[in-house]
Amino acid sequence: MTNANTMIAKIAAVLAVAALVGSSVIAFAPVAGAQTASASATFTRDLTIGSTGADVTALQNWLNNKGYTIAAGATGYFGAQTQAALAKYQAAKGISPAAGYFGPITRAAVAADGGSTGGSTGGSDDDDNDDLSGGEAELRDYELRSEDSSGDEAEEGVEIATAEFDVEDGDARIERMEVTFDASNSGLEDRPWQYFDTLYVMVDGDEVADIDASDRDEWDETTDDVYVITITGLDVDVDAGDMAKLTIAADISDSIETADQAQTFSVYVDDEGIRAVDGEGIQQYIGDDTDTVSFGFGAEDNGDLEIKSSDEDPAASILVGDEDDESEDYDVFAFDIENDGDSASLVTDLTVRVATTTTALDNMIRTVTLVVDGDEFDGDINNNTGAVEFEDIDVEIDADEEVTFEVMASLKASTSAGTVTFSVAAADVEAEGVDSGDESDVDGSATGDAHTTALTGIVVEAVSTSETVTTPGDSASNTYATYTIKFEVTAVGDDAFINDLAASTSAAANGAEFVIIGDSFAGPAASVTLTSTADLESSFFKVDQGSSEEFTLTVTLNPTTAGTFGIRLSEINFNDTAGNGDTTFTVDANAADFRTDNVYIAN
Repeated sequence: MTNANTMIAKIAAVLAVAALVGSSVIAFAPVAGAQTASASATFTRDLTIGSTGADVTALQNWLNNKGYTIAAGATGYFGAQTQAALAKYQAAKGISPAAGYFGPITRAAVAADGGSTGGSTGGSDDDDNDDLSGGEAELRDYELRSEDSSGDEAEEGVEIATAEFDVEDGDARIERMEVTFDASNSGLEDRPWQYFDTLYVMVDGDEVADIDASDRDEWDETTDDVYVITITGLDVDVDAGDMAKLTIAADISDSIETADQAQTFSVYVDDEGIRAVDGEGIQQYIGDDTDTVSFGFGAEDNGDLEIKSSDEDPAASILVGDEDDESEDYDVFAFDIENDGDSASLVTDLTVRVATTTTALDNMIRTVTLVVDGDEFDGDINNNTGAVEFEDIDVEIDADEEVTFEVMASLKASTSAGTVTFSVAAADVEAEGVDSGDESDVDGSATGDAHTTALTGIVVEAVSTSETVTTPGDSASNTYATYTIKFEVTAVGDDAFINDLAASTSAAANGAEFVIIGDSFAGPAASVTLTSTADLESSFFKVDQGSSEEFTLTVTLNPTTAGTFGIRLSEINFNDTAGNGDTTFTVDANAADFRTDNVYIAN
């Protein structure tokens, strides 16, 4: 059949149906919920993508009532959803092509399928504008401002751009926004529904409308590789004299092909892409297809972890073992892991390194336990590598969260004397993105203080510090300062003997040693004494096992050059017999309780 014959046949079918219903115009009786302006909706024109009005609303209500669902409802705008629903109806009625175009043949079929003749419609499809003040509104001074230039896979709530414009002369209710996406690289995936799960319109940080952007049917292809999506139901009221600000935001797909992550889209709103209605019921439009922003993509964030020193890391101490039994658990190391990424990470495996002196690790340490947020994980000691391995710990660290990892250790019976130093580095941490399962970035490191292992030991606690400046007579050159540091020593595992000598130099014969702090000091200390509440045996203070005694270090400084000085306790040497100390307790250099204030000494 020729095209001319086909057209004649179609016209004949239209006239036949029109004769059956007795009218040259076709109308719908109102459907429940329809927003019509009169008792019925008259169809006197063709309807297609972009059409608006009461007749579009009536058609949408009729299609929904017949089971050809339009997800957005009866919006009064003929978009992709209406086109798809109408195409399904046409296919069911055998109308070809089933393209979703509402022309004479489809109007005739609709009339025969439940439509009716009746009066005409008129005016806007929005009958809810009585609360808008002023007369006819004007939308002007449009600008599209870029927000985030890119978004990562699976990232949610990424703000792409904000459309701004002034509303003048009357209030306006913004109803609809058409957003165009134009792919810049034709060699990559260019269909936007492969990149976006959901698109939103936000006002003042609140979502006012959204659409399933992963649904192909929601997109209209205007030209090759250029797609438009229409977000309806905004219902944003803007007073006359105010500026409208509509932010386009997105949830990014979690399955963008790696190569396609190089794609970028030019995003814009067409010249009449934003529709509003004013108090007069007149539809107003604005947009500018020359005002564009660029938006690209990145791989899914898997978390960005950094290992850091922790305030919880214990100071250097003596870990006292037992000759016959495993010791108690000691706090030996603590470090933090911070997630600077936008997604949660899962630490799956972790290795803590242990540096030792004098002997192998398994001659000193019996067990090592990792504690995180109250959960405990037992480590496997690898004597060959000098490391403790923690497997399958699965510690989750949220974005912008910092978690403290604490390490506890017990000594084996008759532990060997020496030192142990615990550390962790980036290569020792295995982690992955909670959502992606891909490897997380890890950097940084942390190292704890060296701890001494011994069968006997001491516990040292600060008591007080003081400092005074004395200027005898009228001569400043005779000025000197006296410093005192008081501390308590408890003997653990055996008696402790501490020599009654003290000095600023290192020697086993010194019971206590100190460091002068502040300005550079010239000249020897005028006097140094170490006293104690403990009994003195052969020039050694004896602290009985399980008992505590107080010690006082007194230092007088009379420098040859004026300056500001103080002192800090640095070491205590002890033995389990009345002899020079063969075990050293090292005081943390940052321990403020074991240092005096600095004072000025004239010369």
